[in-house]
Amino acid sequence: MEMRIENEIKLRVPANFDISRAIAHAGPFTAMPLEKRTLQTVYYDTADLRLTRWGSGLRYRAGDGWMLKLGLPKGDAGLRRLEVTAAAGSSGAPPAELLEVATAFLRGEAVRPVSRLRTLRKSMRLCDKDGRDVAEVVDDNVRATSDDRPAIRWREIEIELCEGAAASRLRELQVAFEYLGGDATDQTPKHVRALGLRTPLRCELDAPSVGRSSSCADVIRAALTSSVERLLRQDAFLRLDMDADAVHAARVATRRLRSDLRTFLPLLERSFACDLRDQLKWLASELGAVRDADVLVQRLRAGEPSLPASYRPSVRRTVSRFVAECAAARERLREVLKDQRYCDLLARLITAASEPRLAAAAHSPASDVLPTLMRDPWGKLCEAVQAVDDGDHSAARLHQVRIRAKRCRYAAEAAVPVVGKAARRFAKRVERLQRVLGEFHDANVAEQRLRKLSGDGDTMFAAGLLAALQALDAAAAREAWRKAWRKADKKRLRTWIL
Repeated sequence: MEMRIENEIKLRVPANFDISRAIAHAGPFTAMPLEKRTLQTVYYDTADLRLTRWGSGLRYRAGDGWMLKLGLPKGDAGLRRLEVTAAAGSSGAPPAELLEVATAFLRGEAVRPVSRLRTLRKSMRLCDKDGRDVAEVVDDNVRATSDDRPAIRWREIEIELCEGAAASRLRELQVAFEYLGGDATDQTPKHVRALGLRTPLRCELDAPSVGRSSSCADVIRAALTSSVERLLRQDAFLRLDMDADAVHAARVATRRLRSDLRTFLPLLERSFACDLRDQLKWLASELGAVRDADVLVQRLRAGEPSLPASYRPSVRRTVSRFVAECAAARERLREVLKDQRYCDLLARLITAASEPRLAAAAHSPASDVLPTLMRDPWGKLCEAVQAVDDGDHSAARLHQVRIRAKRCRYAAEAAVPVVGKAARRFAKRVERLQRVLGEFHDANVAEQRLRKLSGDGDTMFAAGLLAALQALDAAAAREAWRKAWRKADKKRLRTWIL
């Protein structure tokens, strides 16, 4: 499979729209005409249009083969999507590898043709004065059919950034095309327009708007929805290349979900919250094995440049042993992602975020309840710090302070839409404490792993050098956490906690 990020803007234009004038208005570009094509495209989705609801699409185009487009967070303008292309195959049989990439959205549901498009396409490539590719402009005349609905026609222009071009160039072109009559207010993809829907489809996860007058129920739904959506949107990246950032984001989403279910436990049915926390613990553990291995390798590699060049070959050989562990953890996670247990968990999470099983107290005003709920995570954090003050300065005890800080931060962040700036300032200070202790934990773990390493003389020497670097980092973080705690423990930051 091949992958790329698509950055484009769509414009609806009248039949007499002059592209040449718009390009000239945008600036000094050289337009190179490309081949004119007639495109025959069939789009596939589930009966309840799950891919469409998630801003994604699966298509077969005659001559080009299969492509899956997954919606990404918007950039400065237009659409951002991950394009995943499979080898050309026959129409009517979506490749299994593409369906697997879309597992988080499909969750076992079969796909079928939902719309057909015939597009007359004229394309041109725009180059700047130095001959560098900036964008590709396509002029599409589209005829679309879907089920028994009458055919619809429209003209549409797409402007897609070329690789390496500045994002600001897309905005410049959009402004020029709009000045001459283009309309970029509606970025609906072609296959969605072809469905002829009277109202936009809502995503499976639709978070309520939360403000000062919201109920606890709305706060809970918003918090759970945010994390579940984050987890589902990382799934494809986990499957495609096991990107370290995707693993981290997915792990954070699972941890935040577990923390929120714990914080809001008095407002939820206990069995519902506890069962879901147990399932999330399993997933967090699998993600954590990969993330911890990634962090270890990253830390060791970061230390290499500070060592004399003559030592670096031995250092690389030493680090390679941990790289092998990282690869094994990633392979294990790949198997987890194929497990029906994981797919079932995603379905449960969507239901839990949309329709959490609430206790009667959840219907109370959040402004009355959340400040009281914060007493528990804040009190637990204070207890953990007090244990250190009482003489337990061990790494394990500091790790407990970090865990308590994380829970306290997540609870405060969930309260921000209701409480406002006071909760946000408090959460930022606690986050700083968490990060300093996270640096200590990562450095300490790396040092201990290196100390336990066995091997020949060169390996042990390299491990000793790397361990010394990690020990220095751990010592610096151990010194810094007290300052971070004092800043978080300001009375003025927690006046909102009752």
